[in-house]
Amino acid sequence: MIQRFSTTASGEPGSGTLICQCYDDKTKFSRIHAQYPLKFIPTRGHAERLAVVYMISYGGGIVSGDRFNISIDILPKAILLLLTQGNTKVFKDRIHQRQWMTLLAQRTQPSLPFQPTLPSTPTPTPSKITRATPEQTSIQSIRAKVSAGGILLIIPDPVTSFAESSFTSRQELQLEDDTSQLVLLDWFTSGRHTRGENWAFHYYASRIDIRVKGRLVIKDHMVLEDDNTQQKEETSYAAKLRPYTCFATLIIIANKSSSLSSDQSSLYQSIKRIIHQAEEMRMLPHAMKEQRDLLWSVSPLLDQRGVLVRIAGMTTEMVRDFVKLECLGQGLKDIVGDGMFGKILM
Repeated sequence: MIQRFSTTASGEPGSGTLICQCYDDKTKFSRIHAQYPLKFIPTRGHAERLAVVYMISYGGGIVSGDRFNISIDILPKAILLLLTQGNTKVFKDRIHQRQWMTLLAQRTQPSLPFQPTLPSTPTPTPSKITRATPEQTSIQSIRAKVSAGGILLIIPDPVTSFAESSFTSRQELQLEDDTSQLVLLDWFTSGRHTRGENWAFHYYASRIDIRVKGRLVIKDHMVLEDDNTQQKEETSYAAKLRPYTCFATLIIIANKSSSLSSDQSSLYQSIKRIIHQAEEMRMLPHAMKEQRDLLWSVSPLLDQRGVLVRIAGMTTEMVRDFVKLECLGQGLKDIVGDGMFGKILM
């Protein structure tokens, strides 16, 4: 008789679990699980207490209707760096294909042995384009908990939404106490420039909720939605975002008593330097004209233990370099090491 082994793995498509635990100053995955079309690729982190994993999806991107539900648990003193392999591509909506497949699945079995005729679905005309509602968009949800002394670094490459696509990102993070630390980068581009796409997607939404010791400290919600009911040359929101092609939100919550806040190489000192630069920019309005290719603002958090930075750039490379070199810099390098730092936001 064959004995079946029980499993706690979720069978839900797109579900994933990462649990990191620190053993003798080494962070290891006590559990790593991903359900198709989601995939995790762990790699070696040479820095002390560092675990690294790449998050990817089969098919090279997020297909219309995909649902990703990712749970992350950082146990005491563990450090996790979550990356992606290149831009997260969001493919064009296939709502009509999904409606057709649903109709086909619900169709009653024919009484004849064989009936080759498939149910017909009228092709939409340009004036009657059916778009995905927020409930029908592709959704990626990340829920994370960072225990005492733990560090979570979520630094993906940007989201690139194709024309006529829809995507929603939801991130809920809980920091157990003042020793829990976080670096979160959430950013997106205007589309595939080489294909002539510039702010041509139907819907994009990002929601970030962060709690520290159970108290909600950040609630950041952003929605871009095309209000045009008829097919036009550009979306209704495109003119409001141009000439910028990349937007980013960077959230850093550091621990003043940790190695991150020591000397000029600390992450906390980087935060203070950014705030100081922002104050200088306010004193020199003409300097803003010189920096018009890259706009940014800084909001201190938690008695300057944290910072929220918003960036808009003419190019993705401008935003990437500002985040990596000016906002994170040596502080991040001290955590992940020189070799891994070079692989982040390449």
